[in-house]
Amino acid sequence: MLRLNLSAKVEAFRNEFRNWLNENEPPKVTDPGLVSFVKAGRAWQKVLAKGNWVAAHWPIEYGGRGLSLVEEAVVQEELVRVAAPQVLGLFGLTMVGPVLIKHGTTQQKTRYLSKIINADEIWCQGFSEPGAGSDLAAIKTKALKVEAGFKITGQKVWTSFAHIADWCFVLCRTSQTNKKHEGLTYLLVDMKSPGITVRPLKQISGDEEFNEVFFEEVFVPDSAVVGQVGQGWKIAISTLMFERVVLTFSRQLQSEGALREMIKTYDEQKHSHLKKELSRQLVNSCAVRALAYEHLIEYSNGKSPGPEGSLDKLFWSESFQEISKLSLRFAGKIGALSENSSENGTDMHRYLYSRGRTIAAGTSEIQRNIIAERLLGLPVKR
Repeated sequence: MLRLNLSAKVEAFRNEFRNWLNENEPPKVTDPGLVSFVKAGRAWQKVLAKGNWVAAHWPIEYGGRGLSLVEEAVVQEELVRVAAPQVLGLFGLTMVGPVLIKHGTTQQKTRYLSKIINADEIWCQGFSEPGAGSDLAAIKTKALKVEAGFKITGQKVWTSFAHIADWCFVLCRTSQTNKKHEGLTYLLVDMKSPGITVRPLKQISGDEEFNEVFFEEVFVPDSAVVGQVGQGWKIAISTLMFERVVLTFSRQLQSEGALREMIKTYDEQKHSHLKKELSRQLVNSCAVRALAYEHLIEYSNGKSPGPEGSLDKLFWSESFQEISKLSLRFAGKIGALSENSSENGTDMHRYLYSRGRTIAAGTSEIQRNIIAERLLGLPVKR
Protein backbone atom coordinates (compact mmCIF):
# COMPACT_ATOMS: atom_id res chain seq x y z
CA MET A 1 0.00 0.00 0.00
CA LEU A 2 0.96 3.65 -0.27
CA ARG A 3 3.71 4.85 2.07
CA LEU A 4 4.80 8.48 1.95
CA ASN A 5 8.15 9.81 3.10
CA LEU A 6 7.20 11.93 6.09
CA SER A 7 9.45 13.88 8.44
CA ALA A 8 11.72 12.18 10.97
CA LYS A 9 9.56 13.61 13.75
CA VAL A 10 6.41 12.07 12.31
CA GLU A 11 8.08 8.70 11.76
CA ALA A 12 9.38 8.72 15.33
CA PHE A 13 5.82 9.31 16.47
CA ARG A 14 4.66 6.40 14.28
CA ASN A 15 7.24 4.08 15.82
CA GLU A 16 6.23 5.15 19.32
CA PHE A 17 2.60 4.33 18.56
CA ARG A 18 3.52 1.01 16.93
CA ASN A 19 5.43 0.00 20.04
CA TRP A 20 2.43 0.90 22.18
CA LEU A 21 0.12 -1.15 19.93
CA ASN A 22 2.47 -4.12 20.26
CA GLU A 23 1.94 -3.96 24.02
CA ASN A 24 -1.77 -3.12 23.83
CA GLU A 25 -3.25 -5.41 21.21
CA PRO A 26 -6.65 -4.20 20.02
CA PRO A 27 -9.64 -6.52 20.31
CA LYS A 28 -10.73 -8.45 17.24
CA VAL A 29 -14.30 -7.82 16.13
CA THR A 30 -15.64 -10.43 13.71
CA ASP A 31 -19.29 -9.33 13.83
CA PRO A 32 -19.81 -6.21 11.65
CA GLY A 33 -23.21 -5.46 13.21
CA LEU A 34 -23.95 -2.17 14.96
CA VAL A 35 -24.25 -3.60 18.49
CA SER A 36 -20.74 -5.03 18.36
CA PHE A 37 -19.44 -1.87 16.70
CA VAL A 38 -20.75 0.32 19.54
CA LYS A 39 -19.48 -1.92 22.34
CA ALA A 40 -16.03 -2.46 20.86
CA GLY A 41 -15.62 1.14 19.69
CA ARG A 42 -16.34 2.66 23.09
CA ALA A 43 -14.11 0.23 24.99
CA TRP A 44 -11.21 0.61 22.55
CA GLN A 45 -11.42 4.42 22.61
CA LYS A 46 -11.09 4.35 26.39
CA VAL A 47 -7.94 2.23 26.11
CA LEU A 48 -6.46 4.63 23.54
CA ALA A 49 -7.39 7.64 25.68
CA LYS A 50 -5.48 6.22 28.65
CA GLY A 51 -2.40 6.08 26.45
CA ASN A 52 -3.06 9.66 25.22
CA TRP A 53 -3.48 8.49 21.61
CA VAL A 54 -6.90 10.06 21.07
CA ALA A 55 -7.16 13.51 19.42
CA ALA A 56 -3.40 13.89 19.02
CA HIS A 57 -3.97 17.11 17.06
CA TRP A 58 -5.91 18.78 19.88
CA PRO A 59 -4.00 21.30 22.04
CA ILE A 60 -2.33 19.83 25.12
CA GLU A 61 -4.48 21.90 27.48
CA TYR A 62 -7.59 20.18 26.13
CA GLY A 63 -6.29 16.62 26.39
CA GLY A 64 -4.48 16.23 23.08
CA ARG A 65 -0.77 16.14 22.27
CA GLY A 66 -0.55 19.48 20.46
CA LEU A 67 0.60 17.74 17.26
CA SER A 68 -0.45 18.27 13.67
CA LEU A 69 -3.14 16.62 11.57
CA VAL A 70 -0.40 14.58 9.93
CA GLU A 71 0.31 12.79 13.21
CA GLU A 72 -3.43 12.30 13.64
CA ALA A 73 -3.50 10.66 10.21
CA VAL A 74 -0.61 8.41 11.23
CA VAL A 75 -2.64 7.22 14.22
CA GLN A 76 -5.50 6.33 11.89
CA GLU A 77 -3.15 4.50 9.52
CA GLU A 78 -1.65 2.40 12.26
CA LEU A 79 -5.05 1.51 13.67
CA VAL A 80 -6.08 0.23 10.24
CA ARG A 81 -2.82 -1.69 9.91
CA VAL A 82 -3.63 -3.72 13.03
CA ALA A 83 -7.35 -4.00 12.16
CA ALA A 84 -8.38 -2.16 15.32
CA PRO A 85 -12.06 -1.31 15.95
CA GLN A 86 -13.12 2.18 14.91
CA VAL A 87 -13.42 4.44 17.94
CA LEU A 88 -17.02 5.25 18.80
CA GLY A 89 -16.72 8.98 19.44
CA LEU A 90 -15.61 10.12 15.98
CA PHE A 91 -18.29 12.83 15.71
CA GLY A 92 -17.13 14.34 18.98
CA LEU A 93 -13.42 13.95 18.22
CA THR A 94 -13.49 15.23 14.64
CA MET A 95 -16.35 17.75 14.65
CA VAL A 96 -17.66 18.90 18.03
CA GLY A 97 -14.27 19.03 19.76
CA PRO A 98 -12.50 21.14 17.11
CA VAL A 99 -15.54 23.45 16.87
CA LEU A 100 -15.61 24.01 20.64
CA ILE A 101 -11.86 24.56 20.74
CA LYS A 102 -12.23 27.24 18.06
CA HIS A 103 -15.60 28.81 18.92
CA GLY A 104 -16.65 27.56 22.37
CA THR A 105 -16.58 29.31 25.72
CA THR A 106 -14.16 28.36 28.48
CA GLN A 107 -17.03 26.73 30.35
CA GLN A 108 -18.02 24.66 27.30
CA LYS A 109 -14.48 23.46 26.75
CA THR A 110 -14.12 22.47 30.41
CA ARG A 111 -17.49 20.72 30.46
CA TYR A 112 -17.34 18.69 27.24
CA LEU A 113 -13.86 18.09 25.83
CA SER A 114 -12.45 15.58 28.31
CA LYS A 115 -15.62 13.48 28.14
CA ILE A 116 -15.39 13.45 24.33
CA ILE A 117 -11.84 12.10 24.46
CA ASN A 118 -12.67 9.38 26.99
CA ALA A 119 -15.87 8.28 25.18
CA ASP A 120 -17.76 9.06 28.38
CA GLU A 121 -20.20 11.07 26.23
CA ILE A 122 -21.09 10.26 22.63
CA TRP A 123 -22.33 12.92 20.21
CA CYS A 124 -24.65 12.96 17.21
CA GLN A 125 -25.27 15.62 14.56
CA GLY A 126 -28.63 17.40 14.29
CA PHE A 127 -28.37 19.05 10.89
CA SER A 128 -30.41 17.29 8.16
CA GLU A 129 -34.21 17.50 8.08
CA PRO A 130 -36.86 15.91 5.83
CA GLY A 131 -36.88 19.05 3.66
CA ALA A 132 -33.33 20.18 4.25
CA GLY A 133 -30.62 17.66 3.53
CA SER A 134 -28.12 18.90 1.02
CA ASP A 135 -29.70 22.38 1.24
CA LEU A 136 -28.83 22.76 4.91
CA ALA A 137 -29.82 26.43 5.07
CA ALA A 138 -33.45 25.42 4.44
CA ILE A 139 -33.88 23.94 7.93
CA LYS A 140 -37.16 24.66 9.74
CA THR A 141 -36.48 23.38 13.27
CA LYS A 142 -37.09 26.40 15.50
CA ALA A 143 -35.57 27.49 18.78
CA LEU A 144 -37.86 30.00 20.50
CA LYS A 145 -36.20 32.36 22.99
CA VAL A 146 -37.60 31.95 26.48
CA GLU A 147 -36.36 32.95 29.92
CA ALA A 148 -32.79 31.73 30.47
CA GLY A 149 -32.71 29.70 27.26
CA PHE A 150 -34.54 28.35 24.23
CA LYS A 151 -37.26 25.82 23.44
CA ILE A 152 -36.60 23.68 20.37
CA THR A 153 -39.42 22.33 18.19
CA GLY A 154 -38.93 20.41 14.95
CA GLN A 155 -37.49 17.27 13.39
CA LYS A 156 -34.07 16.01 12.32
CA VAL A 157 -33.41 12.93 10.21
CA TRP A 158 -30.55 10.62 9.18
CA THR A 159 -29.03 11.32 12.59
CA SER A 160 -26.27 8.76 13.08
CA PHE A 161 -26.13 7.14 16.55
CA ALA A 162 -28.88 9.37 17.97
CA HIS A 163 -30.27 6.33 19.81
CA ILE A 164 -27.02 5.88 21.76
CA ALA A 165 -25.80 9.49 21.87
CA ASP A 166 -25.63 11.50 25.06
CA TRP A 167 -25.50 14.89 23.30
CA CYS A 168 -26.45 16.39 19.95
CA PHE A 169 -25.19 19.53 18.23
CA VAL A 170 -28.29 21.02 16.64
CA LEU A 171 -28.66 23.75 14.03
CA CYS A 172 -31.90 25.68 14.65
CA ARG A 173 -33.70 28.71 13.30
CA THR A 174 -33.91 31.39 15.99
CA SER A 175 -35.23 34.18 13.76
CA GLN A 176 -36.79 34.65 10.34
CA THR A 177 -34.93 36.73 7.76
CA ASN A 178 -35.07 37.22 4.01
CA LYS A 179 -31.79 35.29 3.70
CA LYS A 180 -32.12 31.66 4.74
CA HIS A 181 -28.44 31.44 5.78
CA GLU A 182 -29.12 34.02 8.48
CA GLY A 183 -31.06 33.66 11.74
CA LEU A 184 -29.58 30.24 12.54
CA THR A 185 -28.09 29.24 15.90
CA TYR A 186 -25.86 26.30 16.89
CA LEU A 187 -27.00 24.64 20.13
CA LEU A 188 -25.68 21.80 22.30
CA VAL A 189 -28.57 19.58 23.39
CA ASP A 190 -28.69 16.91 26.08
CA MET A 191 -30.34 13.87 24.45
CA LYS A 192 -31.94 12.97 27.79
CA SER A 193 -33.94 16.20 27.80
CA PRO A 194 -37.73 15.90 28.11
CA GLY A 195 -39.47 16.27 24.74
CA ILE A 196 -36.97 14.32 22.61
CA THR A 197 -38.17 11.24 20.72
CA VAL A 198 -35.75 9.06 18.74
CA ARG A 199 -36.95 6.60 16.09
CA PRO A 200 -34.36 4.32 14.45
CA LEU A 201 -34.37 3.86 10.67
CA LYS A 202 -33.47 0.35 9.51
CA GLN A 203 -30.98 0.27 6.64
CA ILE A 204 -30.62 -2.27 3.86
CA SER A 205 -27.62 -3.68 5.76
CA GLY A 206 -29.92 -4.57 8.66
CA ASP A 207 -28.36 -1.95 10.93
CA GLU A 208 -30.19 0.93 12.61
CA GLU A 209 -27.40 3.49 12.60
CA PHE A 210 -29.61 6.36 11.37
CA ASN A 211 -32.54 7.87 13.22
CA GLU A 212 -35.34 10.39 13.12
CA VAL A 213 -35.23 12.79 16.06
CA PHE A 214 -38.29 14.82 17.13
CA PHE A 215 -38.06 17.87 19.39
CA GLU A 216 -41.20 19.03 21.22
CA GLU A 217 -40.45 22.25 23.12
CA VAL A 218 -37.11 20.92 24.33
CA PHE A 219 -35.54 23.40 26.70
CA VAL A 220 -31.83 24.24 26.46
CA PRO A 221 -30.11 26.93 28.55
CA ASP A 222 -28.40 30.01 27.15
CA SER A 223 -25.07 28.35 27.93
CA ALA A 224 -25.82 25.82 25.15
CA VAL A 225 -25.21 28.40 22.41
CA VAL A 226 -21.92 27.99 20.54
CA GLY A 227 -20.70 31.31 19.14
CA GLN A 228 -23.36 33.98 18.86
CA VAL A 229 -27.13 33.72 18.47
CA GLY A 230 -27.95 34.08 14.78
CA GLN A 231 -24.43 33.14 13.68
CA GLY A 232 -25.03 29.40 13.49
CA TRP A 233 -24.35 29.13 9.77
CA LYS A 234 -20.72 30.06 10.30
CA ILE A 235 -20.37 27.45 13.03
CA ALA A 236 -22.17 24.82 10.93
CA ILE A 237 -19.86 25.36 7.97
CA SER A 238 -16.87 25.18 10.31
CA THR A 239 -18.24 21.84 11.58
CA LEU A 240 -18.57 20.44 8.04
CA MET A 241 -15.07 21.58 7.12
CA PHE A 242 -13.66 19.73 10.14
CA GLU A 243 -15.76 16.68 9.22
CA ARG A 244 -14.00 16.42 5.87
CA VAL A 245 -10.53 16.47 7.43
CA VAL A 246 -9.85 13.64 9.91
CA LEU A 247 -13.25 11.94 9.72
CA THR A 248 -13.08 11.51 5.94
CA PHE A 249 -9.46 10.37 6.18
CA SER A 250 -10.35 7.70 8.71
CA ARG A 251 -13.21 6.52 6.52
CA GLN A 252 -10.91 6.40 3.51
CA LEU A 253 -8.77 3.96 5.43
CA GLN A 254 -11.80 1.66 5.72
CA SER A 255 -11.41 1.18 1.97
CA GLU A 256 -7.80 0.21 2.46
CA GLY A 257 -8.85 -2.38 4.99
CA ALA A 258 -11.03 -4.04 2.35
CA LEU A 259 -8.20 -3.89 -0.17
CA ARG A 260 -5.79 -5.49 2.29
CA GLU A 261 -8.23 -8.35 2.78
CA MET A 262 -8.49 -8.92 -0.98
CA ILE A 263 -4.71 -8.86 -1.45
CA LYS A 264 -4.31 -11.35 1.40
CA THR A 265 -6.82 -13.78 -0.12
CA TYR A 266 -5.86 -13.27 -3.78
CA ASP A 267 -5.42 -16.53 -5.67
CA GLU A 268 -4.04 -16.30 -9.23
CA GLN A 269 -6.03 -19.27 -10.43
CA LYS A 270 -9.25 -18.28 -8.70
CA HIS A 271 -9.14 -14.49 -9.10
CA SER A 272 -7.13 -13.87 -12.29
CA HIS A 273 -10.18 -12.31 -13.99
CA LEU A 274 -10.28 -9.69 -11.21
CA LYS A 275 -6.59 -8.82 -11.30
CA LYS A 276 -6.96 -5.75 -13.52
CA GLU A 277 -9.81 -4.33 -11.44
CA LEU A 278 -7.95 -4.97 -8.18
CA SER A 279 -4.92 -3.14 -9.58
CA ARG A 280 -7.10 -0.21 -10.62
CA GLN A 281 -8.66 0.07 -7.18
CA LEU A 282 -5.23 -0.07 -5.54
CA VAL A 283 -4.03 2.82 -7.70
CA ASN A 284 -7.21 4.80 -6.99
CA SER A 285 -6.86 4.21 -3.25
CA CYS A 286 -3.28 5.45 -3.27
CA ALA A 287 -4.30 8.56 -5.20
CA VAL A 288 -7.16 9.36 -2.82
CA ARG A 289 -4.90 8.91 0.19
CA ALA A 290 -2.10 11.01 -1.30
CA LEU A 291 -4.57 13.83 -1.98
CA ALA A 292 -5.89 13.62 1.58
CA TYR A 293 -2.34 13.84 2.92
CA GLU A 294 -1.66 16.89 0.76
CA HIS A 295 -4.60 18.65 2.38
CA LEU A 296 -3.65 17.53 5.88
CA ILE A 297 -0.14 18.90 5.42
CA GLU A 298 -1.58 22.23 4.22
CA TYR A 299 -3.83 22.42 7.29
CA SER A 300 -0.90 21.54 9.54
CA ASN A 301 0.99 24.48 8.04
CA GLY A 302 -1.74 26.91 9.04
CA LYS A 303 -4.33 26.78 6.29
CA SER A 304 -7.95 26.52 7.48
CA PRO A 305 -10.03 23.64 6.11
CA GLY A 306 -11.98 24.70 3.03
CA PRO A 307 -13.96 23.44 0.03
CA GLU A 308 -11.09 21.20 -1.09
CA GLY A 309 -12.43 18.76 1.51
CA SER A 310 -15.19 17.99 -0.98
CA LEU A 311 -12.57 16.34 -3.18
CA ASP A 312 -11.61 13.99 -0.36
CA LYS A 313 -15.21 13.14 0.48
CA LEU A 314 -16.28 12.62 -3.14
CA PHE A 315 -13.32 10.48 -4.17
CA TRP A 316 -13.45 8.38 -1.01
CA SER A 317 -17.17 7.62 -1.07
CA GLU A 318 -17.21 6.78 -4.78
CA SER A 319 -14.12 4.55 -4.55
CA PHE A 320 -15.42 2.87 -1.37
CA GLN A 321 -18.48 1.69 -3.28
CA GLU A 322 -16.32 0.31 -6.10
CA ILE A 323 -13.99 -1.46 -3.66
CA SER A 324 -16.94 -2.93 -1.74
CA LYS A 325 -18.44 -4.20 -4.99
CA LEU A 326 -15.13 -5.79 -5.95
CA SER A 327 -14.81 -7.36 -2.50
CA LEU A 328 -18.19 -8.99 -3.01
CA ARG A 329 -17.01 -10.42 -6.33
CA PHE A 330 -13.98 -11.86 -4.52
CA ALA A 331 -16.35 -13.51 -2.03
CA GLY A 332 -18.23 -15.20 -4.85
CA LYS A 333 -21.75 -16.62 -4.74
CA ILE A 334 -21.41 -17.93 -1.19
CA GLY A 335 -20.59 -14.46 0.14
CA ALA A 336 -23.34 -12.80 -1.88
CA LEU A 337 -26.06 -15.28 -0.97
CA SER A 338 -25.24 -15.76 2.72
CA GLU A 339 -28.48 -15.75 4.72
CA ASN A 340 -26.72 -14.08 7.63
CA SER A 341 -24.90 -11.53 5.50
CA SER A 342 -26.29 -8.54 7.41
CA GLU A 343 -24.83 -9.91 10.65
CA ASN A 344 -21.86 -12.10 9.85
CA GLY A 345 -21.02 -11.69 6.16
CA THR A 346 -18.45 -8.90 6.16
CA ASP A 347 -18.31 -8.54 2.37
CA MET A 348 -22.07 -8.28 1.84
CA HIS A 349 -22.49 -6.07 4.89
CA ARG A 350 -19.78 -3.69 3.67
CA TYR A 351 -21.29 -3.57 0.18
CA LEU A 352 -24.75 -2.72 1.49
CA TYR A 353 -23.31 -0.19 3.93
CA SER A 354 -21.31 1.50 1.15
CA ARG A 355 -24.45 2.41 -0.80
CA GLY A 356 -25.23 5.21 1.61
CA ARG A 357 -21.75 6.73 1.69
CA THR A 358 -22.34 8.83 -1.45
CA ILE A 359 -25.36 10.36 0.31
CA ALA A 360 -24.18 10.82 3.91
CA ALA A 361 -22.22 13.99 4.80
CA GLY A 362 -23.27 15.62 1.54
CA THR A 363 -24.28 13.82 -1.66
CA SER A 364 -21.82 13.27 -4.49
CA GLU A 365 -23.89 15.71 -6.57
CA ILE A 366 -23.49 18.43 -3.94
CA GLN A 367 -19.75 17.72 -3.63
CA ARG A 368 -19.37 18.09 -7.40
CA ASN A 369 -21.23 21.42 -7.27
CA ILE A 370 -18.92 22.68 -4.52
CA ILE A 371 -15.85 21.59 -6.50
CA ALA A 372 -17.17 23.22 -9.67
CA GLU A 373 -18.19 26.51 -8.07
CA ARG A 374 -15.69 27.07 -5.26
CA LEU A 375 -12.57 25.32 -6.55
CA LEU A 376 -12.79 25.53 -10.34
CA GLY A 377 -14.71 28.84 -10.47
CA LEU A 378 -17.17 27.57 -13.05
CA PRO A 379 -20.26 29.72 -13.73
CA VAL A 380 -23.31 28.88 -11.64
CA LYS A 381 -26.65 28.34 -13.35
CA ARG A 382 -29.55 29.25 -11.07
